[in-house]
Amino acid sequence: MFAGALLLSGSCVLAGNDPIERTFTEPRADVERAVAAAKSNSSGKLPALEGFVGQMLRPVERYEKAYYQCIFQVIPSLTGETSVRVTAKITAWYDDPDRQKSGYEVLPSNGRLENDALDRVEQILGPDASTDAEKLPNKKYDLSLGSVMPRGTVPGVAGRARRETRPAPVVTMSSSVNEEEIQELRTKRVAAEKRVQQLNHAMQNLQQLYDSQSKPNNLVAIKKTGTPVYAHPEEGGKPLFTATAKDQFEMVELRGEWIHVNISGESRGWIRKTQVEFPDDGAGAKRTGVDAKSTELFRVTREEIGTFPGNWEPLRGKSVKLYSVQPAQSPSQETLARDKRNFAKELFLRAMQEQSTAEATIAGVVVIFDSADGGQASSTLAWLKLWRDGKISESAFWDACSLDPAETFSAAPKKP
Repeated sequence: MFAGALLLSGSCVLAGNDPIERTFTEPRADVERAVAAAKSNSSGKLPALEGFVGQMLRPVERYEKAYYQCIFQVIPSLTGETSVRVTAKITAWYDDPDRQKSGYEVLPSNGRLENDALDRVEQILGPDASTDAEKLPNKKYDLSLGSVMPRGTVPGVAGRARRETRPAPVVTMSSSVNEEEIQELRTKRVAAEKRVQQLNHAMQNLQQLYDSQSKPNNLVAIKKTGTPVYAHPEEGGKPLFTATAKDQFEMVELRGEWIHVNISGESRGWIRKTQVEFPDDGAGAKRTGVDAKSTELFRVTREEIGTFPGNWEPLRGKSVKLYSVQPAQSPSQETLARDKRNFAKELFLRAMQEQSTAEATIAGVVVIFDSADGGQASSTLAWLKLWRDGKISESAFWDACSLDPAETFSAAPKKP
């Protein structure tokens, strides 16, 4: 239950920043009034996260709509002084390439917001200061102005050094305090220790959850920030957007020098193969079911929509997408049956994807190998959908296809 309270919109980020504490010699009642006045100007929207957050696990530029809130705690000490402890809670929307993983997250603070809040408390307690919240200067964060104050100084309080501790100061002397204050401190200490135990337990649960999560095995990662993602596999058009280094996308297919990727939901895009990194030295390309090597052994010489050229009953007389292909080096070159099947599979997937936006409706796909050993592979669109959606195995899919002649796609290559 507790671990769930730390998550926003399905995100697995645990905010673990420590509070900042400062001790004041003014009476406790005055400190409490100053804190009450400072609270009115201790929350709002941040212009950016840079300069306010601690170490991040994800790219900071993918966050937006950042907000903060400072939480104050007034703690009397046995020395007669009063400490003010401030914890800043920062939230922002994370725009994940996979929209289903986007959501608000709680981010760690680097201490700047806490120190600014304590500065306002100290300013209110200073000479001739007003505790009227409407007269208190509002803190406007502007990154271009570099608003971090030097340590040991407080705006409007000349010559007064701040005192800052983390954790709370250790008491080594006794003074006159009542039993009620001592009991209050004991209660708060027990609550703080319990809170630490809960946080440690929650952190362990989250780490176990993260370690056990299964990750897609067909992801490609962007090498360099500013990499363009196109709507079509051609560089002439305007990019859909530019990706950031280390951004990951699920690969749909590999087509020559282009990678077809899933952007979000039904959205797709194209990226140059040379601009991405494959997991396991390129093995990720094979996990889509298409051998990257086979796409380099053949080239498409012609593609068109026409009537099925044969008597296979499922497609006889029907409109199909026709691909004519040749070996990349020479038409007389003999090729492996496995390479032919892999390249036919790549073209099947390509035609399937293009059919979702095409005006003409086809009943199937035909790949004709114009080479010395020849061969023709044909499939209906219905069987292609079943295989793509994982409803049938690849072996069952090939059994449902027309492979003519069958030995060209299943036997070993001919020996010279």
